[in-house]
Order: sequence, then structure tokens, then C-alpha cells
Amino acid sequence: MEETIWFNLWNLFHYVLLFFLGASLASFYTTLADRILFYFYEKGRKKNSGWKRWEIMFRKPSHCPSCESKIPKLYLLPILGWIFTKGKCQQCQIPVSKLYPLSELLFGLIAILVFFISESVLGTILLLFFFGHLLIAMITDTKKLSLDYENLPFLLVFGFASNFVLFEETIGFAHLYIYVGFFLFYLLIYLLYRGGTGLGDVIFSPFFASIAGNPFWIVYLNYSYLLALGFSFFLRKKGESLKGKKIPMGLYFSIAMILTFILKLIVHYYEWEGFLPYGNIE
Repeated sequence: MEETIWFNLWNLFHYVLLFFLGASLASFYTTLADRILFYFYEKGRKKNSGWKRWEIMFRKPSHCPSCESKIPKLYLLPILGWIFTKGKCQQCQIPVSKLYPLSELLFGLIAILVFFISESVLGTILLLFFFGHLLIAMITDTKKLSLDYENLPFLLVFGFASNFVLFEETIGFAHLYIYVGFFLFYLLIYLLYRGGTGLGDVIFSPFFASIAGNPFWIVYLNYSYLLALGFSFFLRKKGESLKGKKIPMGLYFSIAMILTFILKLIVHYYEWEGFLPYGNIE
């Protein structure tokens, strides 16, 4: 009885710690995305260049993007900080984006879900880092229709590392075939249909599909375009045609990757528990 209580408390500690870690990483990556936008696409690109720009991005203390006043440590607490400040800068009273508390809550819940399914602390942490870099892709593509190319190596490292730790999946020819197939498909669209897709899509989507693996690349592809078509249709202005409309596909590719990995986790969890009699999905 006593051992069961200690085991439950130890599990609860893991959940609380991982929730806080997930929320903290969401806060970090949202801030990093905002700084990438400022220093590479907006006014900040004129102030500094080279390594100095990167140093400021990572070393400058958290501050209000409007008045640049330093944010007290209490207000940096994930979710709670936004509540304490009532969603406003305490100096200039400019509203703080709701993206911060929402992403923090979502990442915290994802951390709990992934650990509940996999029971792997390392796998959960790696996947949170992977999702964090996907979050950067979502934000930059939504605001500037641009995918940050420096982000790609981190997506590859954390994506394939998550596959290895969570699913014991190593990189093989299947991943290469998926990459080549997607690359040729998007390259043809890019070359034959002007405006049909962006160069960032040609570069990023094949890698995303390769990370998703076989057969989950099919899920990733379907999620991507169902989300893009659905949201573009419902968010368009009344009577507006979707023809020629620029769609931030990086946003939908990234959301699709998150949903694909969650589905992949669920499928493998049932395999581990013996509920699927079909053997391993290759």
C-alpha cells in the first residue's frame, strides 16, 4: 500500500514537472519566434548583424516589445504571469498577445499526454523541443509567409531523435524514398504552376513527411491540406475567392506534424499494449 502511494506521488511529480517544462518551452519558443521576426524581418534587422544579432536575441532579458521595459521575474511564470499582469505590460499598458498563455497551456497538456502514453521522460522532452521549433515555423509563416531556414536543422535533429526514443525508429531508406517523392512532387508544382506553392514548402514539407515516416506521411499530407482548405474557407471574407489567395502552408504543415505525432503515439501505445493484432507498422 505504501509503495503504491509513493509510486503515484512519483508519477504525479513527473506530470507536474513536465507540464511546467512544456509551458516554459512554449514561452521560450514564442518569445524566440517574436525576436526572429523583429531582428530578421522587421526594424531590428537594421540595428545589428551577424553574431551580434544572435547574441542579443538569446541574451537580452525578457522585455516588453513595445516600450522595452524589463519584465519582472514573477510575471515570467508560464500562464500565471499573463494572469497576474491581466494580459498587459505594467509600464505602457499595451496588451500582451494571448498566444503566450494559450501556447503555454497547450504545450503543458501535450507534455502530460505524451508522458501518459509513452512513459518516457526523455522522449517527452525531445518531442517538446521538436514541437517548439514547429511553433517557430507556425509564427513566422503566419506573420511573414516565410519559413526560417535556420530552424530546419533543429527540426530534423529533434524530429528524428523523437522517433528513435519514442518508437525505436532509425533513419533508413524508407525515409529517403518519402523525402525524394515529396520533393519531386512539390518541385514540379513550384516549377509548373506559378504561385502554386512557395520555395519554403518545397524545402520543408519533404523533410516533414520523412520525419513522419511510413505510413504516417499519408496522415501528415491529408491533415495539412484538410486544415489549409478548411481554415482558409471559413476565415475568408464573405464572397472572397480562394483562387490566388496566399496561404501560410508552413502553419498547416506544422500543425499537421503535431497531430500526426500524437496519432503515431496513440497507435504505437496500443501496439505496445497488444490491442492491435497486426504487428508493427512499418
